Amino acid sequence: MRAIAIFFLNVLQNILGMTFGLLFPRKTKRNSYKALSDVDKVKYLEKRRQYKGYKQQWLYYRCREEGLLETYNKLFETKVEGQESGTKFSFGKYRGEFVEDIRESDKEYISWLSQQDWLADYLDESDMIHELLNLEEENQNQT
Repeated sequence: MRAIAIFFLNVLQNILGMTFGLLFPRKTKRNSYKALSDVDKVKYLEKRRQYKGYKQQWLYYRCREEGLLETYNKLFETKVEGQESGTKFSFGKYRGEFVEDIRESDKEYISWLSQQDWLADYLDESDMIHELLNLEEENQNQT
């Protein structure tokens, strides 16, 4: 008899808890992720990436998912000495290399790449596509 009473009290407690939980939802905590500014969110994600041992690409794609890409670009803008800011490859055998450098060293690759239909679907960075096409046009005009 006592077990049945405890069971019904637990059921009643769960029902009341769910009812009051729906009527009075918890406010976000001051230190919660949702309450952070965009800059703090990106910094938090970077710390998490380092702790988990993920690659840098994880942070980029995570920021893109959450609409923090502009903040990501401001915080992690990297410039190489002696190199003007330019577009880097984010794929393929020349990942992380500047397009301008590859154009000078491997013109056939740029020519081949600019003719690929999948390039527009693969990349979100339309700047790179335009830069590749412009470089290829310049290359063809020079010859």
